[in-house]
Amino acid sequence: MMKNLTINKEKNIGQVLFIVEGSKTEFYILHKIFTKIFNYQFERITRYKPYRKYNNKDNPLSRILVINTEESNIKYIDDKNEYLNDLFKELIDEYHVRIDNAAIYYIFDRDNHSNTDPEFIDSLLRILKNSRDNDNYYMQGLLLLSYPCIESFTLSNFDDNSYLSSFEKGEKDIKLHLNMNGINQCKINETSLLKAAQQMEFALDKLGIKEYDLDEFFPTNIDIFNKQENLYSINKKYNTLSLLCIALLDLGLISVED
Repeated sequence: MMKNLTINKEKNIGQVLFIVEGSKTEFYILHKIFTKIFNYQFERITRYKPYRKYNNKDNPLSRILVINTEESNIKYIDDKNEYLNDLFKELIDEYHVRIDNAAIYYIFDRDNHSNTDPEFIDSLLRILKNSRDNDNYYMQGLLLLSYPCIESFTLSNFDDNSYLSSFEKGEKDIKLHLNMNGINQCKINETSLLKAAQQMEFALDKLGIKEYDLDEFFPTNIDIFNKQENLYSINKKYNTLSLLCIALLDLGLISVED
């Protein structure tokens, strides 16, 4: 059954940290969502560029920060990684980010050709299981994967049947599909964002996932991962799915009306 989804533009969400693997696409999409649709303060630091603030607000009640890992690979999510630890220290010391009080989301790809270690990803899903209240002091946050890549989110904004599609490679297959069909992330808007959330719900339903708990998303995350890995082992393709909208639902920026 189709859910009635609405956007909440006036919600105060505090400090929110996104940790991503890429240096362009994820930053663009998150900037588009949080400055053009929700009009929040947006700050970023990349491995190639210094700190920069966008859409500056006086005493912001909603503050979005985006950083990336040392390299574009999920293996760089590690509590012993000096680059990430130094970046956290910089956020705390120089930019006064309350990491201990922030909602933290990791946005990464499950592309079998780039992030190639399923055992490691499985272990991360079991550690990074909640955006705010993890019991692992050194590894905080919620890991949200895209199958096979973040471009699945772009597709879900504009394709009414994206949940029915499947792709092997993010770098080639889905990007080529987007280009051939004139689908571009620059066109993401409020209407398309709701469609993306709806397509995510359809994709979960296709995997047999009817309900999930945002406060304890980890069991659903593992269920999705295992089912997608099984599909890949059979067909060498993943069902198209981006979990980015889980963060928006978790923050209360998208809600489900009865």
